[in-house]
Amino acid sequence: IILSKRLFTEDVFTSIHIVEYSIECLRTKNGDEEITRDIPNVSESSKRYLDDEGIIMIGAEVKEGDVLVGKISPKGQVELSSEEKLLQAIFGDKSKNHKETSLKVPHGGEGTVALVKRFKVQDDYELDADVIEQIKVYVVQKRKIQIGDKMAGRHGNKGIISKIVPVEDMPHLED
Repeated sequence: IILSKRLFTEDVFTSIHIVEYSIECLRTKNGDEEITRDIPNVSESSKRYLDDEGIIMIGAEVKEGDVLVGKISPKGQVELSSEEKLLQAIFGDKSKNHKETSLKVPHGGEGTVALVKRFKVQDDYELDADVIEQIKVYVVQKRKIQIGDKMAGRHGNKGIISKIVPVEDMPHLED
């Protein structure tokens, strides 16, 4: 199939995809996982759209590697000295006994955040036994038609886009 560049620029065959990303906050033997904005070893640019609770804001333009939900999980119990406990209590440094397990945008998953749903145990939702809360993030992706895409008509005729030619080479005439 050969298409005119006009169809490409006017978004005639552009499709919209909604992708759901989900993360669960679990109750583990080392302690509960926590949804937070204070994630150790993550750059500020990756978490620039997170609110105070660590969840992405609706309408944010996200790209590959951005944090959708900030989450930290407790590591195995390590015996801390009294000085380390005091420093941790003063500065609130959780990086030594917590690891980062955030929900991030995967490869090729850029788009706009359309909806965020948060399900908690106390809200009477049917969650698994060890789940404290579940967060679902819906990202809208706009995808233009490109060479290699398959198209089909309503009568069973189908083909592959092989070339997109300029408007001058494929004009649209009134007759």
